[in-house]
Amino acid sequence: MFSISPMKDLYESPMPPMALTDYEAMSKFLNRGAQRCKASGRNFDLFLDWVIHALTQSLTADSASRIFLPKTKTCPFELDDLIPLSSLRPQRRQRVQLRETNLIAPVWNNSDLESALEAFYDSGFAGTDLEEVFGGVYIQELRLAIIDAPADVDVPQVLRVWSRGSILLNSWSLGELEPVLSTDGEHWYLQEEDGEQKLPVLETRMAALYNCGLRRYAGRE
Repeated sequence: MFSISPMKDLYESPMPPMALTDYEAMSKFLNRGAQRCKASGRNFDLFLDWVIHALTQSLTADSASRIFLPKTKTCPFELDDLIPLSSLRPQRRQRVQLRETNLIAPVWNNSDLESALEAFYDSGFAGTDLEEVFGGVYIQELRLAIIDAPADVDVPQVLRVWSRGSILLNSWSLGELEPVLSTDGEHWYLQEEDGEQKLPVLETRMAALYNCGLRRYAGRE
């Protein structure tokens, strides 16, 4: 029988969950790295690439393992729970090759995942270019696809594990997002026609990943 550990136990476990990432601690690491690179002449992109990799791997792994949570704590999520982009009109749709993509999708229903695995086996492990446009977004520079509810997230998750197939997603570049979306780690600030909307950050890792991506690829200091 699963139980939820107290926060103290989670922090002191051999592998504390990356979901407990502290935004200030990450910012301190990057600021120290920037100072060291300024003094030595090294390229700070090295630090940003490492942090982007660590955060991306953590987020994608967590989304694929949600079925292992106690069922009272397991549920799908919507795109805006991670990053508030649903109200923005995307610039394009893009076919995303799953073998080249970091995939965040809320696998949470045992039966759906079991069916997707069985169908993939029965197909002879064939790749599929899915024609439906999935709910969510693709962020180009991060090679990050986020699929949200109520889309059938299980099929893309299974295809991604075996590096098969592709999906269609609304697509943004960080350069396009930078003028309309920012975060300080506690809130998202979304620029809309009728003014700025302030929303709470529910997933610190996503806010940190977005800001690192802006610094790495959109030229933000």
